[in-house]
Amino acid sequence: MTSGITFYGGVHEIGGNKFLVEDKGTKIFLDFGMQMGRINDYFSEFTQPRDLNGMGDLFEFGLLPKLDGLYRRDYAKHMGFGGNEDTSFDAVLLTHGHIDHCAYIHHLRPEIPIYCSEATKLIMQALQETSAGGDEFITFKEKFRIYENKTGQMSRASGEEYQQPRKISVFENLKKFNIDSIEVEPLAVDHSIPGVSGFVLHTSKGSISYTADIRFHGRRKSDSQEFVQRCKNSDVDVMLCEGTRVEETFSKTEFEVEDDVKNIVNKTEQLVVCTYPTRDLDRLVSFYNAAKETGRDLVIDLKQAYLLKLFQTSEHWKSVFPRPDDKIIKIYIPKKSWGLKDKDINYWTGKQLFQDYKKWEQEFLDYQNAIDYRDVSSHQKETIFYCNDYQLQQLIDVRPTEGSSYIRSSTEPFDDEMALDHMRVKRWLVHFGLLTKDEHWNLTHVSGHGSGDQIKEVIEETQAKTLVPIHTEHEEYHEKWHDNVRRVEPNGLLKL
Repeated sequence: MTSGITFYGGVHEIGGNKFLVEDKGTKIFLDFGMQMGRINDYFSEFTQPRDLNGMGDLFEFGLLPKLDGLYRRDYAKHMGFGGNEDTSFDAVLLTHGHIDHCAYIHHLRPEIPIYCSEATKLIMQALQETSAGGDEFITFKEKFRIYENKTGQMSRASGEEYQQPRKISVFENLKKFNIDSIEVEPLAVDHSIPGVSGFVLHTSKGSISYTADIRFHGRRKSDSQEFVQRCKNSDVDVMLCEGTRVEETFSKTEFEVEDDVKNIVNKTEQLVVCTYPTRDLDRLVSFYNAAKETGRDLVIDLKQAYLLKLFQTSEHWKSVFPRPDDKIIKIYIPKKSWGLKDKDINYWTGKQLFQDYKKWEQEFLDYQNAIDYRDVSSHQKETIFYCNDYQLQQLIDVRPTEGSSYIRSSTEPFDDEMALDHMRVKRWLVHFGLLTKDEHWNLTHVSGHGSGDQIKEVIEETQAKTLVPIHTEHEEYHEKWHDNVRRVEPNGLLKL
């Protein structure tokens, strides 16, 4: 039997991690993510892979591996790719809930267990329940099923009628567990969303460590330090080491971002408009703390409110992040569908107002801290208003006054498409007086990935016998810092 690692994504590219570890017949995938760079070579917002072809459109361009027994039976049978065979795959070990690590769980068989942290499960739940696409991370909804209706006709069943929960197994940090012949040690690391885990896997042929996406400049630096020490103590044979930012030599800290936000807010006479990654709750905390210290309210969107609500169900996390009904927080209710939020409730009934919103959104309409554009517009001096690039229409209703400012707390563009998007955003900001044509916006951001000096320290301190660069386009840096680096090709096998 093969003992080794096959790399179906995540090498010579950033993201898309899909690493299959095999040992004594046990098969475990480390992550099962979307290859963001490569998928954009073939697909776009208006040219999406077709559900009717199952995984076929992704197979066509090598964006998913063609492996029997791995994928959901409904898609496989519909596209003529088997579907009756038993699965030989034992688990997916998931590092975290970013789509370049978890997106293609949607295509997997629901009986294959997904092992993840509690926070990752909550983030996937939020993604499934609040996204338009409804990716099936938590609940599997069977497609392409027909049934006999009351009139004796054969009708199409909706996925809602035939659904089942996926097998999600939540692990605890530092607590080892076994998946057949492989012992797994989950180790929390610092990244730009909560609950990220690296791993040390102990196999019959040696130990494997996987850094996941790691940094040392966020709110959980000590987790990454513990990861390094545990790897060092495990006498690692092979380390899969990320290197997204290995060519960079500096990392601002999350606490410096918080200070930047405070300084900008203190200098702003009117409304502060901001954007940051929706699920980066550490960044939300930075803006929350800045709002608290400057005497303002932080206005968040419905998706962030829903995520905060889910995290309040966790004994561990509920004290880390604010409640959605916290006195510093306001929940922004936008006009949707028929736009009844500001209409006469005596004519348009409450029931009709609720119909403007999806089921998961409706409960927030009754929150005491729910507000709309009229509240933001009339309290601009007391407000930090979250408005991401997909919500800019809200500025038409809010109408920032002279003396307002804009804080961008997200990554700068790294391809032509993102650069065009940023130009469009700037036109909106110029139109509403938040920027002048030649002015740069207030940018304060830190990456979820360690800079070169940090990755170098990981490599040198862990003392793995063999190093495999992943999640990077610059493997040459790993080769400078380690004397036994193995470059692997896509679909390549590294034997243990």
